[in-house]
Amino acid sequence: MCGVVGLIDPGLASRAMAAQLQQMTTVIQHRGPDDWGHIAGDGCGIAMRRLSIIDVAGGHQPIANETGDVHVVCNGEIYNFVDLRDELRQQGHRFRTGSDTEVIVHLYEQYGDDCFSHLRGMFGIAIWDQRRDRVLIARDRVGKKPLYYAQAGDRFLFGSEMKSLLAVEPGLSRPDYTALGELLQFGYLHDPGTIYQDIHQLPPGHFGVFEDGRFTQRSYWSVSFEPDESRDDDEWIDELHWALMDAVRVRLRSDVPLGVFLSGGLDSSAIVAYAHAAGLDPIKTFTIGFDRRQWDESSDAKRVADHFGTDHHLLRLNEADLADSFEATLRAVIHHCDEPFADSSAIPAFHVARLAREHVTVALSGDGGDELFGGYVYYFAAMMTERYQRLTPRLLTERLLPGLATKAAGRLPGAWSYRSQRVARVLRDLWLPEEAGYRNKRVIWKADEVRGLLTGDVLAQSRLVGEQFLPDHLWDVMTSDRDILSRLTEIDVRSKLVDDILVKVDRTSMAHSLEVRSPLLDHHIVELAARMPARMKIRHGRGKRVLRDVTRPRLPPQTLRKGKQGFAVPLRDWFRGQLRDLTRDMLLDETSLPSSIFSGAEVKRILDEHDEGLTDHSGKIWSLLTFATWHQDYQVNPALAGEVSVDRPKPLDHR
Repeated sequence: MCGVVGLIDPGLASRAMAAQLQQMTTVIQHRGPDDWGHIAGDGCGIAMRRLSIIDVAGGHQPIANETGDVHVVCNGEIYNFVDLRDELRQQGHRFRTGSDTEVIVHLYEQYGDDCFSHLRGMFGIAIWDQRRDRVLIARDRVGKKPLYYAQAGDRFLFGSEMKSLLAVEPGLSRPDYTALGELLQFGYLHDPGTIYQDIHQLPPGHFGVFEDGRFTQRSYWSVSFEPDESRDDDEWIDELHWALMDAVRVRLRSDVPLGVFLSGGLDSSAIVAYAHAAGLDPIKTFTIGFDRRQWDESSDAKRVADHFGTDHHLLRLNEADLADSFEATLRAVIHHCDEPFADSSAIPAFHVARLAREHVTVALSGDGGDELFGGYVYYFAAMMTERYQRLTPRLLTERLLPGLATKAAGRLPGAWSYRSQRVARVLRDLWLPEEAGYRNKRVIWKADEVRGLLTGDVLAQSRLVGEQFLPDHLWDVMTSDRDILSRLTEIDVRSKLVDDILVKVDRTSMAHSLEVRSPLLDHHIVELAARMPARMKIRHGRGKRVLRDVTRPRLPPQTLRKGKQGFAVPLRDWFRGQLRDLTRDMLLDETSLPSSIFSGAEVKRILDEHDEGLTDHSGKIWSLLTFATWHQDYQVNPALAGEVSVDRPKPLDHR
């Protein structure tokens, strides 16, 4: 695991190039504290920070081919490198190290631009081909590792984090406030967009080439979400079993200590089960516990840990301590994201990564199970809505039932009124078009709310605030004629998973120099899940049917029966209690939320309504806090010449 950077600038001599590469890598030292390396010539150079995992002694990067005129740096892991190395040796290539990165340069020699389709792993790669005076960058199929790029005049820059680019080209910090509508609605930005006008993400499954002063990119992988109804249930279960065995096995290869995140839910428990079957013993497992029962899954995790006899580590988060460290944790998360990021589960993710890093350098996770196997409640809700609309008279659904619930809400006190309002919204959504129903379940701010919040030119230019709330490539999926589960799964794999879940996992883990591997996101499993019919994913109202079936002989019965529980913190109560004053101070400050962008009256209304206890605006408030923090640290008081100074949250006690 590493951080990679690169710079092409015809006006820079090699010594100046090396100095700028060092600046770019210094700000991402957390991604690779063990080593750094670079190669710099007149006009071009690549560099990296290394977290040593495979061939600790011999895997220094960049790594060159036999003739020393093609060089590679890689952030990530290539899981099939042993097989690839054997094949390449048979074709005459000579290897000097045991590193997985070295196979990449020889694959490029053998297959040219088609080399990336041979790789199985997670990666952000840069190849400098001095023979042909070109640079290639590539990102893994699912998007587990990030890669950003920008062109500033005749300079082309890229890196694993945006702060690398900003460190040597501060002019790239110009915000793209037209993206605020999208950011507020979803809490993140869809690739290739970022909060900056001139910085872009390389999409997953793509590679790009900078040659003759131009950057072009193309896809090397895509997956089709088309259910195959020709196979029986046992065939699907058997294929998933062997795919899981293989995906976990290859991810256990490491020359440093390795463990597993264990929440107690089905996905992470399945990873523990298959790691145990693959012979990992003892398994180090890591869990976050809360002192509030409705948030705590630690007893579920302990059940699985006891079942497999793992070396189990629990960090119990005291709510008061967690609230006390809230501001420092928020600043740390935004610092590592380089832009506003409104997934509040980044807070516990940040702390569990720190816990794991005290014991291991690599951790396996269960990420991807919800998106691939129908784990989200709104998947089942969408399927039921589709059937409901076929069977129920429109007048009853569209007017009568929601109207009765709304009237009841107005006559009930406190929490009961709030619950009745939620019932009314659910009933009202039952007759919405599929895309509108999905939008209402997924977005934080609805379009009319965004229009009330943003002001002036920012509102006029803001994108994704209308009926088409998804980018074109995802809107085409939403409005296609495939079954609803296939459509929603594809959209979430290509958006929520890539731009939210995997961003959270990468940034919070790399903040602590911890590598996270996700077996469920092996591209063979993704392709398998994409072909599975709906009956293998959702049955009797419960998601992940096939994952339950495949782990039934391996997991405790209580784990198989357990419902989904979110990985979150009690923001609703904090914003009315311990964090009320902090929140108001930040969000009503002109330097944090400028009046040229946000309506101060609307922000105050949101805060007041939340205080009154009848409306839960915690998601909206959190999204505003992430913007305010980013605006303060990256626009008002930027400190990007070196590592941005953030007050690291104090380690929380193990209880």
